[in-house]
Amino acid sequence: MDRKNIDSVLRSLRRVNIQGSFLGQTVAVRFGLSESDIETLEELIDMGATTAGKLSEITGLTSGAVTRVIDRLEQAGYVRRVADPTDRRRVIVEVVPEKVANIQVTLDQVSDASARRIGDYSDEQLQLIADFLSRMESVTRDEATALRGAREGEASGASSEYAAPIGGLSQARLLFRSGANELTLHGESDLDDLYRGRFEGPVPVVRVRDGNVIIGYKGFGKPWDWRKRSADLALTTAIPWTVDVVGGAHRLNGDLRGVDLRGFDITGGADSLRLSLGRPRGEVPIRVQGGANKVRIERPAGVPARITIDGGAAGIELDRQRLGSTAGHIVLESNMSAGATDLIAVEVTGGVAKLQVLETVG
Repeated sequence: MDRKNIDSVLRSLRRVNIQGSFLGQTVAVRFGLSESDIETLEELIDMGATTAGKLSEITGLTSGAVTRVIDRLEQAGYVRRVADPTDRRRVIVEVVPEKVANIQVTLDQVSDASARRIGDYSDEQLQLIADFLSRMESVTRDEATALRGAREGEASGASSEYAAPIGGLSQARLLFRSGANELTLHGESDLDDLYRGRFEGPVPVVRVRDGNVIIGYKGFGKPWDWRKRSADLALTTAIPWTVDVVGGAHRLNGDLRGVDLRGFDITGGADSLRLSLGRPRGEVPIRVQGGANKVRIERPAGVPARITIDGGAAGIELDRQRLGSTAGHIVLESNMSAGATDLIAVEVTGGVAKLQVLETVG
C-alpha cells in the first residue's frame, strides 16, 4: 500500500475535522452558546436523553465541566433535568424540543447538503466509508484518552505544538496559568489560526473554550523548576486580546505591537518583563502583581502613559522623567496623559527594582 495515499486521506480527514470545528463555532455564535454547549447539545439531540455521566464520557469533559454546561443549557431553556422513568433515584438530561427546533433546522441543513453529496456513492462504497469512519472514531477516542492520561514527566525535554481555529470569534483571552521560565508572545497578521503555541519541556494542558485559550501544567501550585517550562505563543492580530499570566515568569518578552491589546496582567512577579505595545484603544491596563526586578514597556510615540506603583522602586523612568529610589505609593504621568482617553496605564504592586516606560522611535 502506498504511504502517500494514506497520508493524503489523513490530510483530508484533518481538514474535515477543522471545518467541522469552524461549523460548530459558527452555530454556537449564532445561537448565543459556547462551543462546549453546542457540542453537548448535538450529542443530546443525536442520542436522546441520558445522564450527565454518559455525557462526560462521550464529550471528554470532566464531570464538573459537564455539570456547568448542563446548567447553562437548562438556564437558556434548551434542556431540562428529569427523573429517569426506570430509576426514580437517577436524573437524566433531555432536550426541550420546541426550544432546539431552530438549532435542529440548522443542523438538518448541513445534513441535507451532506446527504446530496453522499448520494453519489454506491451502497458498497458507503459501507466501506462507514467502516473507515467508525475505525477513525475509535482511533481518535483511544488517542485522546491516552493523551489525557499521560504523565507530565513523560514529555520532559520534548517540544510540542498547539493551534486552534479562530472561527467566528470577535475577541479572545490568553490565560497562562502555571508560570514559565521563558514566555514569548507575539502577534502575527498572517496567522490563519486563533493562536499557535510551541512548548519546550513538559507538555501543558491546553483548552480553548469560548475564546479563552487556557494553558496550564499539572501540579499547578506545587514547587516546580523554572528551567523546564518555556513557551512561544503567536496570537492572531485579527481580533482584540486580553492576556493573564498567573504564577509569574522568570523572563517574559511580548512583541504585541500589532495586537489590539485590551489588558495585560501578570500575577506572581517576574524577573524580567519586556513588552512592546501598539496604539491603545481606550485605557489599557498593564498590571504586575507580586513585584518585579526589571520591567521595560515600550509604546508608540505620542501615546500617553501613567505609572502607579505600590511598594516602592529602586529606579523609574517615564520618557524623560527619572526617579531614584522611592517608597510607598507612587503615581507618575507623561505630559500627554491629562484628559487622555487612549493611554497605557502601568500598575505595579509589590515593588519593582527598575521600571522603564518609554516611547519607541520611528
